[in-house]
Amino acid sequence: MINRQIVDDYVRTWQQFEWLPDVPDALKKLRQWAPRLVVVTNQQGVGKQLMSEGDVASIHRHIQKNLAPVGVTIDAFQVCPHLASAKCDCRKPMPGLVLDWLARHPEVDPSLSLVVGDSPSDIELAHNVAVVTGECASIQIGSRGSSQFRADASFDSLWDFAAMVQCAMEGQVS
Repeated sequence: MINRQIVDDYVRTWQQFEWLPDVPDALKKLRQWAPRLVVVTNQQGVGKQLMSEGDVASIHRHIQKNLAPVGVTIDAFQVCPHLASAKCDCRKPMPGLVLDWLARHPEVDPSLSLVVGDSPSDIELAHNVAVVTGECASIQIGSRGSSQFRADASFDSLWDFAAMVQCAMEGQVS
């Protein structure tokens, strides 16, 4: 949702990473509203030994470095490095990574949290978090596949969602 995906492959290095349009500026707008920004990501390429956890961490450091000039910091990158066949609790759509982060941040009210994503597993993740915490809203970005669960709201891009949030903050949307 923040970077262009490589069809039938993985973003293995920073050189392969390509921001989707307007994402850094969208994150800047969202940062003015959201007290925390956490990226939850499946990185099956690690489990397939196509890249290392260090490679993923390096990409995340570069993301932080590139967002700093626009005043954005990602609070955490929660990564599942396992194969889908492992059926672990941390691979989206399972809620393990989110629940782990929430357990380490008890000051965060899960009922005020959103899962914003572009895949059906992101919408299902929000549902699975809500099953445990009682509530978690979902925002669908784009229309990549369909989930058995309906998102609470949908937007064509992260920029469109951020613009709506900014308008609501300015009192232009009721």
